[in-house]
Amino acid sequence: MIRVWTLDSFDDKQLAKFNRTLYTAFGVGSEHSGSAEVPAGMPEPLDAEKLLQEVKGIRSYKDDKVLLLTTRKLKERELPSGVAPTSGFAWHGKDRAVLSIAPYKDLETGFKPVARHALHQLGHLWELHHCLDPRCSMYPPWTPSFTQGEPIFCTFCREKSEQKIRLAKS
Repeated sequence: MIRVWTLDSFDDKQLAKFNRTLYTAFGVGSEHSGSAEVPAGMPEPLDAEKLLQEVKGIRSYKDDKVLLLTTRKLKERELPSGVAPTSGFAWHGKDRAVLSIAPYKDLETGFKPVARHALHQLGHLWELHHCLDPRCSMYPPWTPSFTQGEPIFCTFCREKSEQKIRLAKS
């Protein structure tokens, strides 16, 4: 199950559409499970890793994947190759990810790129790596064409995610 927890206010119809897209991509249930608070004193832009560690009140089962959704900007990350803009972050192979819809004002305005980023971050939770197919949501998100693509997986990544999900269920 994919549990979407919001850190800010979102339109219910837009969240329902977002969850349908996640369900279609992964073939597992996806629902808005509630709202949580950004930890007190955490400055903006939000530090994605720290946020995942410190946010409280998230309820889920052991095999659930949790996606925190926010309208606030995330802090750029320091990588060996330099500073990278950050719209999302996932603990690879674990259970939590965070996604910012910034710079879009709502889910409807930026639906395709936000959904594509969501698939990408959730894919990392199921241990998917970056893909060489530019049509795939696992294509590196820092590329200029990433936000233009559809929120879909290539055949390889789709099969790999299904395999990981089946293993998690057994």
